[in-house]
Amino acid sequence: MADRPKIAILASGSGTTAESVIHATQSGVLNADVCLVISNNENAGIFDRIKRLNIEYDLNIQTLHINGATHPGGAGNSGEQTLDESAAINQAAIKSSADLILLLGYMKKVRGDLLQQYGGLANHASIYQARMLNTHPGPLPESAAQFGRGVQQIILDTHLGYSAQTLHVVTDEYDMGKTVAVHRVPVINSDTADTLFDSVQLTEKAYLPVDVETFLNEQASFRA
Repeated sequence: MADRPKIAILASGSGTTAESVIHATQSGVLNADVCLVISNNENAGIFDRIKRLNIEYDLNIQTLHINGATHPGGAGNSGEQTLDESAAINQAAIKSSADLILLLGYMKKVRGDLLQQYGGLANHASIYQARMLNTHPGPLPESAAQFGRGVQQIILDTHLGYSAQTLHVVTDEYDMGKTVAVHRVPVINSDTADTLFDSVQLTEKAYLPVDVETFLNEQASFRA
């Protein structure tokens, strides 16, 4: 719809969380439109998911495969974007007029042009100056720089008593940006890393669209 904020999504896997966000944009929970989905994995299930959702809702969400093999220049450390990869994603996001980028299961460290254009920088006094958010399946900083079920195993091993779904600003350090929203998930006695991960995923799908809507509204007020 005209004048609604536009969201670009970076993902590496099946895209179940991205799908929940797109459903929310169509149901009225999230007053925004997903305009672009980029994955570093050419075989990611999210591509088929977006094709289906485009048909289901008569959308025109663009999809791109961009990674260090397609854009190898300016390689960094293992697990990081190359500088050319960062620049290509940044250019695609700008071309799509994305107001916000969501990292939903995106497994690469953001750097370069993309971080400068959309990320949370050290001189930003407010989270609302950033335009790139990451969802993390655990409490921070306790599980920073971990991912997936490994996060939940840390929670169980340290007897913290709870996991969480955390939405935070993307910076040049893994999972160290300012927190936008956090929702705790209690650990029960029978939990394993798998069952706790499933509980966190359900929490993420339930709360993420609402948290993004709140962020966009407060960002608009901050910039007014």
